[in-house]
Amino acid sequence: MENETKRSDKMIIEVSLGPDTQYVRCPAKVGRNIGQLQMEFFDWLFDRNNDHKYWVYDEEIGYIVNYDTEAFVYWLNHIRFKKGKKVAALIDRPNISPKKKIEF
Repeated sequence: MENETKRSDKMIIEVSLGPDTQYVRCPAKVGRNIGQLQMEFFDWLFDRNNDHKYWVYDEEIGYIVNYDTEAFVYWLNHIRFKKGKKVAALIDRPNISPKKKIEF
């Protein structure tokens, strides 16, 4: 019964990156708001005032952002929910079906 409770507290999010798919495990409380969190992530990611490792300088274009699901997980764990506890993790293959899907 304890494992069932722990599983129901978790949610799997499918993240589509063009032809690639990655999965994020997070608390259900976080997953329920994943669409809003994705928008907040984009606001942070594309704000030139935020100095993060995802900025890349291209001589023809200037600064561009190069990111994947790892950047979103980083943002969830270190920027949005910074209470010292990891709230999200990349996983290879979920053992339960994803409840939500977002696209990058």
